[in-house]
Amino acid sequence: MARGMGGGDQCIFCQLISNPSQLKLVGETDNFYAWLDINPRAKGYTMVVPKEHKESIEEFSPQEYQEAMTLTRKVVDKAKKGLDADGVSVTMNIGEAAGQMMDHAYIQVFPRFKDEESAGTPTGAIFQPDEEAKKNLDSIQKKMASVDSDFGVKTKEAHPDSQKFKKGSKTEKKQKASKKKKKSKSKKSKNKKKKSSEGGKKEAIDKIADQVEGGSPLQLGGLSGGSKKSGGSKKEKQEASQNVKSDESTDEGEEEEVRIDEDFEGKSFEWS
Repeated sequence: MARGMGGGDQCIFCQLISNPSQLKLVGETDNFYAWLDINPRAKGYTMVVPKEHKESIEEFSPQEYQEAMTLTRKVVDKAKKGLDADGVSVTMNIGEAAGQMMDHAYIQVFPRFKDEESAGTPTGAIFQPDEEAKKNLDSIQKKMASVDSDFGVKTKEAHPDSQKFKKGSKTEKKQKASKKKKKSKSKKSKNKKKKSSEGGKKEAIDKIADQVEGGSPLQLGGLSGGSKKSGGSKKEKQEASQNVKSDESTDEGEEEEVRIDEDFEGKSFEWS
């Protein structure tokens, strides 16, 4: 660099930043200062500078670049509304060949006024038309377009203690999905058992009804809500019913033998 060579303690900007009280601040963020230069090139001439030593704007992370540009945009508002500037020029010089005067990155903000001699002159006025470049536009376009910049592509995982991680991390989402899946399976299993139990009860009731309709003596001992054993086929039930009716017609007119149990006087029971 032409001036201000040397990083750390040797950097002029780092020395200024080490004692912020001496800066003419017009704005500040977590990682950047915006101060008035003590040798102004224009009224309200402002430098937007990173607090941490970085030799070039190219060293800014995407987040830092966004933060720097947001602060720069605010300085533009301050110049137009606070100083009644008619316009503002923003310049970023990267590298000594481009006019970077310090080895500490910075962005320049130039308020512009109509009544000044330089009014209307763009910051790029030093560049005269380049006829050679005009002839080779296609070649230049191909060379620049072929470069794939990875700026802004890389992402950094949020710290486990951060709110971002707690609200939407992949690990948390997987855990929630797993819990939801287990809960659903448990619910389905309970419903299945409930239906099975209800089905078993219905089956037992149906068997009792079949026995009553068929005229057969009740056989409760063999009935179970979950049993798969059948109380007899439909054909067997019909045959049993016919046999009972036949016996009744054969013994018609004959009195049935009735025995009285002395312990239960007044009550009669049929003995088979």
